[in-house]
Amino acid sequence: MIFKILKSSESRWTAANLVSYSRILVTPFFLVLFFREELWAKWAAGLLFAWGAFSDYLDGYLAKHYELRSTFGSLLDPLADKVLFLTIFVTFVITGLAPLWMVVIIAAREFLITGLRQVALGKGIVIAASRGGKHKTVSQIIAISVILAVVCTQATVEKYQGRWDLVVVRLGKPGEWLDHFVWYGPYWMMFYATVMSIISGLDYFFKNRNVLKADPPSAKFR
Repeated sequence: MIFKILKSSESRWTAANLVSYSRILVTPFFLVLFFREELWAKWAAGLLFAWGAFSDYLDGYLAKHYELRSTFGSLLDPLADKVLFLTIFVTFVITGLAPLWMVVIIAAREFLITGLRQVALGKGIVIAASRGGKHKTVSQIIAISVILAVVCTQATVEKYQGRWDLVVVRLGKPGEWLDHFVWYGPYWMMFYATVMSIISGLDYFFKNRNVLKADPPSAKFR
């Protein structure tokens, strides 16, 4: 019975949807672990995000190759991305790892596209993820991965080697390059993700601009 439900595209508990649900489920655990001071917690938070990033590919693969595509699944997939990614971005703002203005733009784009999808759904139209939307998601995954890699690396170095600034000084020129990457790499990755959010958002609205047009009045009002 359970196996049949997992393989039925009519069910909201298909294997693909369960993978999407897992992205939402790991979000609070990421928050708890990321704000802990222990080194293992930082790495565990990174691993949870790694699962979230992989699951974004996995649910699409399962839906496509096992014919599990559904209207509910096409809405759940991007929603799960928003819950996990926006939570992480807000966390980065709180901890000073990402500029507020970039996260505001990214969040505004997500809410606007969600609103567009709701308007389209009210007209019986399902707006699935576009190629631009997928590129946007990849850019966000890269940005988050770089920032988490920096956090985990710094935490590891400071636990076993001492203060970060003193360690990079001892490394000489390579340490200087590494320090520059740690300081500027996350910013430019976030900037890239922000630009991709703007481009993909404009692309969604342009390609689905007919959704925003008012419906023609019915005959009884003419």
